[in-house]
Amino acid sequence: MKIPGHIKLLAASIGVTAFSIIFGWYLFPVILRSQLRKEMALSKKTDVRKMWEKIPFALDFKVYLFNYTNAEEVQKGAIPIVKEVGPYYFEEWKEKVEIEDHEEDDTITYKKLDTFYFRPDLSGRDLTGEEVITMPHPYILSMLTFVARDKPSMLNMVVKAVNGIFDEPPDVFLKIKVLDLLFRGLTINCARTEFAPKAVCTALKKEGADILIFEPNNQYKFSFFGKRNATADPHVVTVQRGIRNVMDVGQVIAIDGKPQMNKWRDSCNEYQGTDGTIFPPFLTENDRLMSFSGDLCRSFKPWYVKKTSYKSIPTNHYTANIGDLANDPELNCFCKAPDNCPPKGLMDMTKCIGAPMYASMPHFLDSDPELLKNVVGLHPNAEAHSIAIDFESISGTPMVAKQRVQFNIQLLKHDKIPLCKDLPDTFAPLFWIEEGLALNKTFVKMLRHQLFLPMRLVNVLRWVLLVFASMSILGCILFHFRERILKFAVTTKTINTTKINPEDALKSNNVVEQTHHQEAAKVDM
Repeated sequence: MKIPGHIKLLAASIGVTAFSIIFGWYLFPVILRSQLRKEMALSKKTDVRKMWEKIPFALDFKVYLFNYTNAEEVQKGAIPIVKEVGPYYFEEWKEKVEIEDHEEDDTITYKKLDTFYFRPDLSGRDLTGEEVITMPHPYILSMLTFVARDKPSMLNMVVKAVNGIFDEPPDVFLKIKVLDLLFRGLTINCARTEFAPKAVCTALKKEGADILIFEPNNQYKFSFFGKRNATADPHVVTVQRGIRNVMDVGQVIAIDGKPQMNKWRDSCNEYQGTDGTIFPPFLTENDRLMSFSGDLCRSFKPWYVKKTSYKSIPTNHYTANIGDLANDPELNCFCKAPDNCPPKGLMDMTKCIGAPMYASMPHFLDSDPELLKNVVGLHPNAEAHSIAIDFESISGTPMVAKQRVQFNIQLLKHDKIPLCKDLPDTFAPLFWIEEGLALNKTFVKMLRHQLFLPMRLVNVLRWVLLVFASMSILGCILFHFRERILKFAVTTKTINTTKINPEDALKSNNVVEQTHHQEAAKVDM
């Protein structure tokens, strides 16, 4: 028995419909997720692994410093007046070294290596790095504050040591060239033979190995970033590779072999989130991004704000801040004690970096208003000073990221320290940094062609096939029942044509009768 052509077309159309639904709405998403699971894991075979090991483009690293215009008055107790100087722009090249895979537990260990290159052409107008600025002396104030707060019995000796190794400073302010402060280094003269300077320098050599550069003749160099420039970080980081479960990719599980820190209280010692250079795919706006910052010894959990886009690629916008340690149960364990917390927006970094510095958002954004009242010249702005991430959630790719943090110091007022007896006892900003990432055209194009173009093609194709197949099915049904449809149409038309209205029939009879009478009259004549 020969099957009619329209029946074959109908069967084919039903098959196409089923295929478009099954493939477009089920199989393709499953295939995509499966492929992304393979590509996003830190397997040696993936491109993601290569980018994770060494980011193939430079990050923006901008430094803004605060110049104190009334240092003499502040030394006598006045409120500081500051002027922001910057940005000083550096290219930051990030890579991981001494990498080792551990197949048995699906982990990988590495050390961080960052290299900075100064770019005066991209810095603020006419900034060369040779500008001299005035700010609170970070090393003198750190030493005096730390001892006064935690080891008061050693205060007299440390005061004598400060006078020795810093050559009898007249106040707590430092006048220094910007590049010396950031990278080249400030000299600490440890060639002194007096007991106090020698004892303190011995302690500095032991405790300050991570931040000091030791030169001949017992000359130490201190700078904010010089020690980490082009030098492998001594700490070994262990993260999940995500081969067994891609949702664990990049999760920090240990540093220096220890599964948690011992710097804070309770849950704040836990490593939560990734290492910040990779994130798992398939995250929605209801999922909070989490990353661990080794520089701040804590995890950050940015929260979703709104839908955005970057170069036509849809993204989710997230933001974060330091938080209110006193009133947030999740953050209270960063305080020394539940009832001993710094003001809102500040985080005491003593246990993290070994110096009594305080982290905040730039210009004290989202901080206690009292902090702004005690410094003149700060202008917090959410657009310029917040932490911001535009995140492509399907692949887990940060398209744009701006991580910002400010470092502050307390202008400690202390009667037993001559240099500090008249200080205003306020929190003073030193500098803030912005580490920025924006994927360039090459990687945006790669992401668009490898992920979004196939998604869009499949999305268009599934609807085209569905519409075409549906029309074909409808056409086949109409063709198959064409005789019945035509018969029904003709019958309906015939009935409508032959149906007589009684009023029309009556009119017709009257006309006939009139005609008959007229003809009869003619005959009689």
